[in-house]
Amino acid sequence: MEKWQEKEYKRDKIIENAVNAADRIILDGSDGSSEETNYLTAIVAKRLAEKALLPFQTALQKRDLNES
Repeated sequence: MEKWQEKEYKRDKIIENAVNAADRIILDGSDGSSEETNYLTAIVAKRLAEKALLPFQTALQKRDLNES
């Protein structure tokens, strides 16, 4: 296996493990209904998206301040 393939495989496993962990936590905490489970899943996804966007927001704000 090429080095880049090993890196890609490792990243895929990290992502899979993170999704599985989030699913377990959500299912353990949910009341068991599909409505609550789906809601919790959506909110977790939203918060992860916000966290992922933070560096871009910070970079834009920094650029805007430097232009002033």
